[in-house]
Amino acid sequence: MRALRLIASALIASVIALGIVAEQDERRAPETIMVVGLGVPDATTGTWFCPGGSGPGGRAAVALELVNAGSEPAVADIVTVRSDTEPGGRTQVAIGAGERITVAIADLAIEAAWVGAIVEIAGSDVIVEQTYDGLTGIDRAPCATRTAKELIATDGATRVIAEGEEMLLLLLNPFQEDAVVDIAFDADVGIDRLTAVVVPARRLVVIDVTQEVTVATRVSARIEAMSGRVVGSRIQTRTGLARGLTVTPLVQDGAAASVIPSVRTEQGLTDRVLVTNPGDETAEVDLEILSDGSIELDPVELTIRPGRTAEVIVAAESRLAVVAEFAVLARSLTGDPVALSIERLAAIDAEIVPGTAAMPGIDGAAERWIAPLDGISTELVLVNPSPTAIAKVNVYVARPDGRSLLATLELGPGRRATVSGDVLGERPIIVVEASSPVVAGREIIGFTSRQMMGAVAASALIPIDQLS
Repeated sequence: MRALRLIASALIASVIALGIVAEQDERRAPETIMVVGLGVPDATTGTWFCPGGSGPGGRAAVALELVNAGSEPAVADIVTVRSDTEPGGRTQVAIGAGERITVAIADLAIEAAWVGAIVEIAGSDVIVEQTYDGLTGIDRAPCATRTAKELIATDGATRVIAEGEEMLLLLLNPFQEDAVVDIAFDADVGIDRLTAVVVPARRLVVIDVTQEVTVATRVSARIEAMSGRVVGSRIQTRTGLARGLTVTPLVQDGAAASVIPSVRTEQGLTDRVLVTNPGDETAEVDLEILSDGSIELDPVELTIRPGRTAEVIVAAESRLAVVAEFAVLARSLTGDPVALSIERLAAIDAEIVPGTAAMPGIDGAAERWIAPLDGISTELVLVNPSPTAIAKVNVYVARPDGRSLLATLELGPGRRATVSGDVLGERPIIVVEASSPVVAGREIIGFTSRQMMGAVAASALIPIDQLS
């Protein structure tokens, strides 16, 4: 970190002198509108940016999973991006229709401490996700299909001694010119900043937040690119009672409305909903409660100062206890973008599978979603965030010999429903098709771990605040 800061000023000066500081909006990287952390592939070719993780034996050893939910084979071109100055490796992988292929990208970046990837795929309905296996647990996260000038990590913790909590930020620059970012931290122990952090061209930079903001119960981060564009994720490890690993895509730019598909009040679980206001004005935000329709609840009202994060501990909201599980729609009443996420802790002494899970809010709805599932217990979560439309939803499983219909359901305006893994089968590739835009999410429980994430949009996304 110190080395990066020392060379930053010199690098910026040389870049300006050469006259090459420029916006990267018009470069080759696709700028498809997308859900935070999720991607919409092009009909014929998609480019995916994967911030990656550690090499084998590290905190979050990373691999890629290529998932083909289509009816035709596809080919992926993979280029690794390293955290050191060594050149990345390259390979091509074929993915058959209805197949899931795992690629150990660390094999293409020998001895790299941290490695990410850029993946180009010829073929429709093919998505790219990252899988993680660390010393404290396992997790999964989608790659992104666009970069951004502003990234937000709504939550993290750095109580190393007391709780074994460590937080890292991974920033990937897929372009041919350096990017320079400023990072603002908001924590319960105070406010801090890192300025002029260089993310070199085609490199991955790791920020150890634990060293920058120490002994924080809660810390959020806002990354602003002063030049260039980046993509990123947060790695949070815990070795205390809530032992686990969570790798969460950073929120890109924020949104006026976004959804967390699954919030629970189950005994032994601690769900925390986080909303960050990255703007310069105070934000008024309503957390609307979307359920199966059996009960109606007033929203949770939040006032969030500029640059700050509001936390809602679900168990502390006694009126929410009447609903076992529900979705949350965070709506900015002023229309200013905010960043939403959820953190779930299941203590090791609880009578449930222990572990941690986290995901960012989903800020768009689509008529098609792809959701690969795994684990001993899985659940597909569907939410209709429209205030007026009724959505008829078909759930299919894609296999090499074609796809079959698993379930059909109807979602009224502002309603939520789930499809259990008992219906979905073992390690299925799920395709969701709806008559009007919906949001799809996933919950995965293993023997010793928990995961939660959005599905991947496979059709045009409609911003949730624009739904009628």
